[in-house]
Amino acid sequence: MPSFLYRGINPDMHTELNGVLLPKVCRPFVASPEWDRAAWDNAFWGESQENAVIEHQQHQAGFPTSGVSTTPHLPRAIFYATHGGKYSRAYIYIIDRSQCGVLGVSEFVVNDIVPSPSVAEDDEVILVAGNFGALPSALIIEVREIGI
Repeated sequence: MPSFLYRGINPDMHTELNGVLLPKVCRPFVASPEWDRAAWDNAFWGESQENAVIEHQQHQAGFPTSGVSTTPHLPRAIFYATHGGKYSRAYIYIIDRSQCGVLGVSEFVVNDIVPSPSVAEDDEVILVAGNFGALPSALIIEVREIGI
């Protein structure tokens, strides 16, 4: 298991969130499949954390969950931070994965949970704080500004 995870952030989001890794919503990390969104070969019956993982990454549609997307691959984080080259500079948050358990942060490895991940090459790891809010700042060991 890689020691570090990366979160790519565009400059607007970096400024707006003032360096805090905050999920889109702060609520328990569970979901139920929805009739109009769920692919039944890619969902589980009833309310579960697994369905929250599926919803979080589904079609990269940005469905709101209390999870924060990360990847163990720096080039993928750079791609997301720059929105594929839309931004000439961006920020990469480097996360010490070994501190997740110590700081009460749960890890959900998408490729291990989702039968058909939207972007399998991301090897996405969704991080969820114990209070379903912002990830603890102690998890972030560096914020690196990048320019392309």
